[in-house]
Amino acid sequence: MSAIDTTMLASMREAISQLLPDTCQVITVTNTPDGQGGQTQTFGTASAVAFRLDMTSGREQVTGGALQPFTAYKGSLPYDTTVASGNLILHNSVRYAVTSVNNNQSWIAVRRVDLELI
Repeated sequence: MSAIDTTMLASMREAISQLLPDTCQVITVTNTPDGQGGQTQTFGTASAVAFRLDMTSGREQVTGGALQPFTAYKGSLPYDTTVASGNLILHNSVRYAVTSVNNNQSWIAVRRVDLELI
């Protein structure tokens, strides 16, 4: 099996970019101690980036003795998007927490993130 060359990788990235129909905001979160044992969150917003949202699972879980709905999502962004666990994704006025990012992959053609609805 031959390796993917830079031309082929660029072609793959271009093809994938056509499959990202929406846009989102990647929001960084900074926690600053408030001097009273808590923290104050400050949000910063990056420019809009191409995005695709897919639901990966849905279930109910018991939390505090009550059933709570839980839905997991997978987000796709351009391969060179800067995003990290702990960031937020704002898509169609809905916020999602980034729980993991595919940072360690060969020949990255798309940046994939695991998301939880918040």
